[in-house]
Amino acid sequence: MRTILPGALLLLLAACDSSPSDPTDDPPDLHWVTRVEAVPGVELEVLDFGGEGPALVFLAGMGSTAHIYDELALEFRATHHVYALTRRGFGASDWPDTGYDTATLGTDVLGALDALGISKASFAGHSLAGDELTWLALHHPERVDALVYLDATDSRGEISAFLEGLPLPPLPFSDLSGLPSRQAVAEQLARDLGGGIPAHELEQSYVFDATTGAYAGERRHPGATEQCVRSSAIQDLTRVRGPVLSLYDGQGFTAWVEALAASEVLPSDLRERARDFLPTIRQHEADLEAALRRHPGWRHLQLENAGHYIWLTNRAEVVTRMREFFDSTAAR
Repeated sequence: MRTILPGALLLLLAACDSSPSDPTDDPPDLHWVTRVEAVPGVELEVLDFGGEGPALVFLAGMGSTAHIYDELALEFRATHHVYALTRRGFGASDWPDTGYDTATLGTDVLGALDALGISKASFAGHSLAGDELTWLALHHPERVDALVYLDATDSRGEISAFLEGLPLPPLPFSDLSGLPSRQAVAEQLARDLGGGIPAHELEQSYVFDATTGAYAGERRHPGATEQCVRSSAIQDLTRVRGPVLSLYDGQGFTAWVEALAASEVLPSDLRERARDFLPTIRQHEADLEAALRRHPGWRHLQLENAGHYIWLTNRAEVVTRMREFFDSTAAR
């Protein structure tokens, strides 16, 4: 999750080292929950929302599970057979100690498609999932019908390179430490993200004390977050031919790097590296935005007053834009 709050550098949550939970027993009118073997020894949670038409697969951002789409996915069942995947290391998927680099995560998606009998699909991915979308489009275009980037074009590969040789700094995640209940966590996330997350996402992404109900940590492999951050590949988005719909909030990583550069509690070498990196990331973000706006295969659109979880803050517009996009690709 990425949510940058004014005037504060949010703390990285401590990873919870409990084992992954069993798939949830959700009602079948929402979705069916199963697991598939993506690669030998690694199973992923799959949500099957049903629907009519070609496959549409939602991929969650880092820190989220497939259940983050429990509400959005339902909007597309009239035109697609809709699925959502939970990445390795998170929620009810397996938690291997390795395999959090871009190519392996992309290979996991291909393996899940094979296990589900899907030869080709459209994909919608949020945040970190943009790396997987780009990898799929560049390395296996024959498996891709269309792509939707949900605030997912930020260059995480550049951030990985920037952090090389440095300790992992505080990441721009919500600080939930000390919250006394599920309700308190849900309310904090709603304030930070601009809208409430689905109930099953709360249960699948977070751990709560069995006795008190207080927040106890994140439901993920202890090393998954850092490995995902450090293992993102630098990829050329302009080589993704399309059709692509990209909806974004206009923030990028610049604000986070600015916060690192100004923080008095971080080591001086990290602050200095952040200050040196700021002109580069500012320029690269501006150049990429201009390039994607010109790209003939892309519709790269900034949504007004949107947050990183753009379908929570701007749901109606996101649904409308996605439906229009899929209608236009189906007419080709």
